[in-house]
Amino acid sequence: MRLSKRIYELAQQVNKGESAADIGTDHGYVPMLLMREGISPYVIMSDISEGSLAKAVQTFRDCGIEVPDTAFRTGNGLETIESGEVDDVIIGGLGGLTIAEILDADPDKSRSFSKLILQPRKHSGNLRFYLYTHGWDITGEHLAPEGKFVCEIITAAPSSFTSRKAPYPENDIRWKYPAALVEADRALAEKRISWKIDSLAEQIDNLSNSREDVTELSDQLKRDRQYLIDLISSC
Repeated sequence: MRLSKRIYELAQQVNKGESAADIGTDHGYVPMLLMREGISPYVIMSDISEGSLAKAVQTFRDCGIEVPDTAFRTGNGLETIESGEVDDVIIGGLGGLTIAEILDADPDKSRSFSKLILQPRKHSGNLRFYLYTHGWDITGEHLAPEGKFVCEIITAAPSSFTSRKAPYPENDIRWKYPAALVEADRALAEKRISWKIDSLAEQIDNLSNSREDVTELSDQLKRDRQYLIDLISSC
């Protein structure tokens, strides 16, 4: 079985001795690693699709890892697990907005777990904004390659606040590209950010040909681009 670096990076965010629930588990690769490597004493695999959950069952059978039938659960979001039932909750491969919706469906239950391990496919900036404003401290930023993509993995823990005011708006580029991202892995961050810098340059160039007054938008894109250039050069 050949697993991606993204899967290994997700598993590495679980400390030895911590139990974990993988929401939207699909093949169950991360829980399988946690059990195979002796990291977690207890795992839960949850998926809204019975077909997807069957893949996880097969993964464990193929690897010869025995877990109780109750480790496999069909349902939506966090509905399949009890408050505080595990130490860590893993949600990977979904959009950042969807992940925020899952957490916000039952904030008290979400905050009953010691740690969140989140890997948004898109809208990572919106997810960071949600975490900050809803009383979560982002404790770690990690990057991992998977095919042609660079995946972001965010770890978060409940803060002493249940809500707080954000230092800048949700659409601010600093939520999408925090400095901690570059510090996590400079090479992968540069690959991701360089693409965005080029994309912004193209957008700015296209706006220069517009017949409408796009000065405000153009200036904002220029500020965003300069922020990313400074981010790479300063870290």
